[in-house]
Amino acid sequence: MKPIIKSYYNDTKDPLLALRTIILFGNNVSTYKFALTSAILKQSSKSEIKYSELRDDFIKELYTHYIICPDQWIAGKNSLTEAFDEYQLDENWEKLIKIAEKNIYNNVFDAFHNVGGSTIKQQDILFEKDSLNKQLILTDNLNLILENKEFVKTIADENQSRWNIVEEAWKNKLSPNLLEFVDGEFYSVTSSAGERVNLRSAVNILMPYQKDNCFYCNKKMKTTSSKDEDDFPDVDHFVPLSFISRIELLGANANGVWNLVIACKECNRGTSGKFQAPADKQYFEKLLYRNLLFTEEHKHSLKNSVLISLGVKNAAELTSKMNLFYKATDIINGWKPKTIY
Repeated sequence: MKPIIKSYYNDTKDPLLALRTIILFGNNVSTYKFALTSAILKQSSKSEIKYSELRDDFIKELYTHYIICPDQWIAGKNSLTEAFDEYQLDENWEKLIKIAEKNIYNNVFDAFHNVGGSTIKQQDILFEKDSLNKQLILTDNLNLILENKEFVKTIADENQSRWNIVEEAWKNKLSPNLLEFVDGEFYSVTSSAGERVNLRSAVNILMPYQKDNCFYCNKKMKTTSSKDEDDFPDVDHFVPLSFISRIELLGANANGVWNLVIACKECNRGTSGKFQAPADKQYFEKLLYRNLLFTEEHKHSLKNSVLISLGVKNAAELTSKMNLFYKATDIINGWKPKTIY
């Protein structure tokens, strides 16, 4: 496993860590990974899941997203996509099932835990495949998630948000696209004459990298909280709007995902909040680390978006450009939260 991914993964405090690592950095085919995650999260806690119990939800997820974005399979048409095309005409579910079952179980379960040139630790795996009995044996790690409705909702939203972003890249034939946060909305600006596509909440897209913690004070946040609660997650421009002109002069999009973090209500807009103040250097180093994580994504468009919005081509150039940003903001003693959790 690559060192930077390993550093993200080596955190025993996050019960969603293994699944988040798979969703963010998994080497397996994105389409199947997202669909399988979604299907599994619809199950209840149990010792095993028969393939037949997962089958319908799994195929429905694949089909629904295929209709939205036929470029899910960038290698082109295959027997499964042809079956999806036929299903649109004849709506013969049993026929679709027969064809799909010949395609979806070949490598999906085996590849699910592959991350960063390696695999998730054996003690962290979510299931084991029992080919003889055509079932998955669930581990305590997965049941811990399935038993908690809040965990299920959190990871399900993150999974779908990630899938939506990847689909935007596929729609543009994997050409890079740019994500922007404008007027409280997260957009994907495609290659089609600057067309804006409204995506799911930036919170669901960025929270996995922070493992539900406020970027500044480490307070646990909840996507289910109301905007008036202390643990409500806000989207914050790390480099504040008052400094944006300095950043843009250096050739970067200040509304790009590289400059967005998730902060709790108190840190972002509380009585002692950050507001338009620049953050302390320790947080700049944390942001650099987070952005380097983006560059390790497997065929995901957040990587492309971060590189484009910074005007760089790789991790080394990203590091150099962000160090220029730090100097441009002239931070000596930056803002810090009063309480660290």
